[in-house]
Amino acid sequence: MKKIGLQLYSVRDAMEKDVAGTLKTLSEYGYEGVQLAGTYEKDAEQWKSMLGEYGLQAAGMHISVDLLSDEALLDEWIEFSKVIGNKKLIIPYVDEQWRTKEKFEELAELLNKASRKVEAAGLALGYHHHDFEFAELENGETGWGILERLTSNYPVFFEVDVYWTEFSGVDTVELLKRLEDRVFSIHIKDMISDGGERRSGPIGTGTLDLKGIIKQVSLDWLVVEQEHFEGEPLEEVGPAPAVLREWTGG
Repeated sequence: MKKIGLQLYSVRDAMEKDVAGTLKTLSEYGYEGVQLAGTYEKDAEQWKSMLGEYGLQAAGMHISVDLLSDEALLDEWIEFSKVIGNKKLIIPYVDEQWRTKEKFEELAELLNKASRKVEAAGLALGYHHHDFEFAELENGETGWGILERLTSNYPVFFEVDVYWTEFSGVDTVELLKRLEDRVFSIHIKDMISDGGERRSGPIGTGTLDLKGIIKQVSLDWLVVEQEHFEGEPLEEVGPAPAVLREWTGG
């Protein structure tokens, strides 16, 4: 049975105000885990205590791309992960300077090198995409194509964000089938189409065939994420666990 987690970036304002209270609320909603995006000035032991108190698990952690070239900092986050029981370190974003053929090739090299270190520590390293990775570069390739090709012989994994694949015109199901066990995490995010504009919205209220996509996933976690809100973010992410359990028979 798939467990349901939330990427905490979705409720970052609530986390800034009250970490423990927000985690408690998410547990009450039915989330079984959270994916970290920052520590909110809490150390590993404090996170371990809070997660334990509210019956939550770590469903991954987003870390800066800068850590790939800083072994000492990478070591710190590996140790942090071991304390809280996290098994997945994920690069969530790269800025404009990385979005060329040469820089994507450099990024692949950094991922490859760091992945061996992370694997030796008993964890896994992966990359989370947005839409720009699927844009054509100067040589006709895409950033995604470069990363997928150049990391194929290393323990580098991917976190597929179903909103951004569909936003980019990528067939998510075909991508999941092609990558198979190279996908180690997935973001479940719905899409609202309004007057030609597209934005993310609460699970089950948008246009994406999330139920069909989920059927293709054999992962242990479904990680909910939402970036755009009409109301209070902490309230809007509340119904998602019940919707996903209905879809998955949980």
